[in-house]
Amino acid sequence: RDDDKLANLAVGVYASTADAHQAFAPFNALSLGWAKRTATVTKAEMIDGLGDEAWLLWVSGNGTEATYHWRRGNLVLEAHVHCYGTCPGEADTAARLWAEAIDQAARSEP
Repeated sequence: RDDDKLANLAVGVYASTADAHQAFAPFNALSLGWAKRTATVTKAEMIDGLGDEAWLLWVSGNGTEATYHWRRGNLVLEAHVHCYGTCPGEADTAARLWAEAIDQAARSEP
């Protein structure tokens, strides 16, 4: 957190990879539904290159927000960045790099 942005990380641990996969789509739908009620959805799409499956949500309204959801095995992760002041033009790039660093740490755990 600083004067212009706030970030948070959430991690769900499921009993199996199948359970995590089953939870993934409803988790995305919940975030998308909330975003549609509170902001303007700019982008909501599956993406490549992050975890075993990944999704990106971009919204604007009360600042710019980038949310990455992804699954790595039995983990479902969310990295969310909300710029409510001055948002640097590379906010999405910075959020993606943060998500990739988190995913790297998740891959390195036994």
